[in-house]
Amino acid sequence: MESLGGAVLVFLVSAAFVIAAGIGLARYGDDLAESTGWGKLWVGTLLVGIATSLPEVTVNISAVWLENSPGLALGNVLGADMMNVFVLGCVALAFGVGNLFGGQGRDTELLILVGMGLVALALVFGVAGDVKLGPTSLGAVLILAGYLAGMRLVYKAGQTHMHLEDIPAPTGSARKAWIGFGISVAVVIVAGRYLASSADAIAEASGISASFIGVLLVSIVTTLPEGSVTVAATLRRSYGIAMGNVYGSNAFNVTILFFSDLFSDAPLLGQMERAHYAAALGALALMTMGYLVWKGVQKPAFAWARALAPAIPVVYLGALYAVYTLAQA
Repeated sequence: MESLGGAVLVFLVSAAFVIAAGIGLARYGDDLAESTGWGKLWVGTLLVGIATSLPEVTVNISAVWLENSPGLALGNVLGADMMNVFVLGCVALAFGVGNLFGGQGRDTELLILVGMGLVALALVFGVAGDVKLGPTSLGAVLILAGYLAGMRLVYKAGQTHMHLEDIPAPTGSARKAWIGFGISVAVVIVAGRYLASSADAIAEASGISASFIGVLLVSIVTTLPEGSVTVAATLRRSYGIAMGNVYGSNAFNVTILFFSDLFSDAPLLGQMERAHYAAALGALALMTMGYLVWKGVQKPAFAWARALAPAIPVVYLGALYAVYTLAQA
């Protein structure tokens, strides 16, 4: 994989496998949520959110452990969070802002706030610096603790508000779903390894920063499973799943830093560059805009915030430009 052409070819082939496996994870994860009786929003969202985030997990660990590319790992996490909200904004514009953001309960609001809080926490430790804490780091441990505590709050709030009742029951048994889920996981692990190595090779051969490659190319590929779930759920009018999938995946994506730190000699958050700060601020801004749009649909006092929905794609492109500019400086 010495030439740029060879690296691009490996990237495209491994990306195709990641996309196919990611879609399988989403499908079988949804099947498992139903066939096992785990029909509540928080369980369905957690299962599907983690399943569709497995490409990010594999790529990040490979980038840190095998490629020694923390810039690629950080760019992938933050870029994925940006991309997820970008897709959500586009879907809202296509299918109706009121449809997608309306009819949500306290559990969905908490999920959004947890995702925003974890990105903010990562940004704070990136700016202030992180310290090694055993096999991981202080910032990563606090992020993991925040994620678990946040999911508990979502679970408790979800006891009084369900979103999965309108999703058609999947075909097949739980056994078939578990087998399909396991095969998809194996494909993601293998393909993710080559996706990370080829992305790092593209960065070296092209002279483009690994940080920007992670934010753009890798994050787009690894978030395609989340994007497919968001679109499919919206087409089925399962708007709670669409919202939960995006913000649940975003929250888990930040938590991936905890697992990635286990394979790094130094805390990842302590290795953030200017481009990563721009990506983190972009992700936080986009997630906040999504939250304000949600408030605008739910509360008459925030009706003005609905006008922010068309601005989400614009802000995403602006954040990408800022990341590229800072990565090349």
